[in-house]
Amino acid sequence: MRYHDFHLSGYSVSAFGNRIVLYLIFDYPGRAKEESHIEFSDVACYHFSHTTAAIITDIREDSLAAVIQEQQSFLTQAATQDGLQFWNGPKDTIDTYRERLKAEGYKAYRIESAIGFSGFVIAKSVVGKTPNQTE
Repeated sequence: MRYHDFHLSGYSVSAFGNRIVLYLIFDYPGRAKEESHIEFSDVACYHFSHTTAAIITDIREDSLAAVIQEQQSFLTQAATQDGLQFWNGPKDTIDTYRERLKAEGYKAYRIESAIGFSGFVIAKSVVGKTPNQTE
């Protein structure tokens, strides 16, 4: 996957939230311009903040338990206010949510930036593509 020092030009959410693509551009003076698309598939949950002027420095798989623990407040609020895939009602807890995702084969990915942006995606897979590459 090509992403380090690429600018986030945008992202799309499709397939009823099950697919997220980050659109990245590497465009610096004296260097060849490159594009990269990072595609997350079978997405259960994601959250991005401060997407303006983001320069991506890292996209890495992290412990599902650690990300869920860190994002517990956000996930609990999302589940109770908006609904969250794999959170099956008021009797569920953050622990049952984590165990359900783990049993279904989900992974957690952290996305880091040099400028403000932060985010995570809980999905089954991630791949990097060039814009003309087909599946």
